Parts: sequence; C-alpha cells; structure tokens
Amino acid sequence: MNGSGSFGIGKLFGIELELHWTFLFLLLIAGLIGGAATFLLIVLLFAMVVIHELAHSITAKRSGIEVKRIILFPLGGASIIDLEDVDSMTSFRIALAGPLTSLVLGFASGLIAVFAAGTAFGMFFQFLFILNMLLGVFNLLPAFPLDGGRVLKSYLERKSDPLSATKRAVNVSYVVVVLFILGSAGYFTWAYGISSFEWAFDMLWDFIIALFVISGARAELEGAYMHKYTSSLHVYDAISRNYVMVKPTTRMKQLYKVLLNSGTHVVLTHYNGNIGIVTRLSFNPLSKDSNRVLNKRVVQYATPLPVIDYNAPLSKAIDKMRFEETGIMAVSRGGRLAGVLVSQHVESIIALHLPRTMKGSRK
Repeated sequence: MNGSGSFGIGKLFGIELELHWTFLFLLLIAGLIGGAATFLLIVLLFAMVVIHELAHSITAKRSGIEVKRIILFPLGGASIIDLEDVDSMTSFRIALAGPLTSLVLGFASGLIAVFAAGTAFGMFFQFLFILNMLLGVFNLLPAFPLDGGRVLKSYLERKSDPLSATKRAVNVSYVVVVLFILGSAGYFTWAYGISSFEWAFDMLWDFIIALFVISGARAELEGAYMHKYTSSLHVYDAISRNYVMVKPTTRMKQLYKVLLNSGTHVVLTHYNGNIGIVTRLSFNPLSKDSNRVLNKRVVQYATPLPVIDYNAPLSKAIDKMRFEETGIMAVSRGGRLAGVLVSQHVESIIALHLPRTMKGSRK
C-alpha cells in the first residue's frame, strides 16, 4: 500500500488502476453484514467507478495529456492527470466525460430493466441503473473536488482569470454544502419510519461528505492563490545544491563515508541515462552482515528523478511534484544538472514570498 492508502490491481488501456482501502472496507462490511446481495452491489459499484474514471482518463489521453494512474473510491475515484498548461475547454471536456458516461450507462440500464421487469436479469440492470445515476448525479454537483466543481470552474475561466473563476466556484461549493445538509436534515426528519439512530447515522455520513467537499474546495482555492501570487517565482529561486553526486559503481561502504563528511541525505547518481536518487539507505555498518550490504553498488538502490527546467515557473514545478508524487526533483540547465528542488525548501520560499506579494497586490 502506498502513501495515498491504495494499492495496484492492474492496468486498463495502459493506465494503472489502484484500489483505495475503503473499497476493501465496504466489501468486508458487505460480506459480514449485508450478505451476498450487498456484496454483489459493492462489486458492481467497483465496476461502474472504473468505467467512470476511465472516461476521464481516456478523454485526457486522446487530448495528448499524460495520465499517471486511477485511484478507485466507493463513490467515485481520482484520475491522476497532468493538467498543467491545459486550456479550460479541454479541462471542461475531461471533467464532464465521467458523469456523462455514468448517466448514459444509467439510462441504458434503466431501459433494459424496464423491458426485463420481474426477472433476475431486470433486477441486475435495475442495480446498474441506480449505481450509475448515483455516480453521475452526485459527481455533477457543482462543488469541489467533484467533477461538477471542475466543470463549473472550467466554464467560468472562459470569461475570467483562473483565480476569480476558482473563487466563484468555491463559493458555489459552500452553497451546495449548506443546501445538502439542510435538505438531508429535512428529509430524514420528516421521512416516515426513520428512527433516531438512523437519523443520526445518516446525518453523520452527510457531515463527512460535507467536510470532504469543504476541504477539497479550500485546497483548490489555496492552489489558485499560490499560482497567482507566485507567478514571479521561478525554479532558480528555490534551487538547492545540498546533495552529493556519486558514480553508479560507488560501493555502499564508500558512500557511507561520503555521507558522514557531506552532511546531506540527498544522494544522486546516473541511472539508465538519467539522474536518479539513491534511496533505501537504512543499513547498519555495525551489523554482522554489514560487509555484504555495504559492498553493494549504489545503482541498485537508485530510482529515476523527474526533471524540471531551471527557468520554469515555480508553480509549474509544484504541480509536477504533485503529479509525480515526489518530494524532490532534479533541475536541468542547458542539459546539465544544476541542482535539486526539495518540497520542504520550496514551501519555505513560498511561505516567505506570499504575504509580501499579497499585501502589495492590495495596495
């Protein structure tokens, strides 16, 4: 399991699929409490979420945009797509592709369910109708981080700058949250046969969904502010040279001495024609097998680093770090290594820069 709480389950159309632990939790609950029918419902939900997210990813790939992977959650998913420098119209199409696919599948399943009413076949497609309509309608709500929020932002960007569009979309997200909570409270209060326990349980889930939307909206707004007010910062403003470069043939025993003298934990080497970072250096030189471990060459521990240009905007580097899910990148200048970007250092630079820039913009 990786840092996002998910693990790989295979590939479809060349795209890595990962399953979030919450899906396994639902399957466990379904098996222990709900029985075979509920278990089947969760499996069907999984299949519909896969199709929903593939619609996003395939639309992106057809537009020449890189798709890293898909993480599957119970009521949707996350397609990790490189939306850096993507125009608003393309972003609009990508965001809309998932919900539209779910709605089309829902309507098709509903028609089949009507014609096959009263049969097991019809009941199966009735399940598909409910699941796809749920996914489609829920994700079309105009609130971040749902697809509807991204659709709204992309539409607003046609007539305004990204920050203004994000602000307006975030305000709509907050309105949606309030209406959602009030509507749910009213429905569960006046619904016939709802016990106090069921009311409290349903409202708890609604508040969890509301917190999910609010946190997503805030993160989107923070990102928009960061992009606007760091526009004058470039990669070279945050570059670090606190690293050591070693040859791929360097032995671990030699590297241990280098690290003691350098005072850094960032070790780079050449890796398959690129720059790689040497990781997994948790060895004990005093252990009985230290000679075996320390005699290994560092290239056995190297993984390739993503590269960013020395003159690129710093916001672009931050987006790439998030997309690549890394805390460090190599910086290239004229085809040669100029240094590294480390996420903690970048965050410090931005924290010092933002208050001064935002204060100046208000004058």
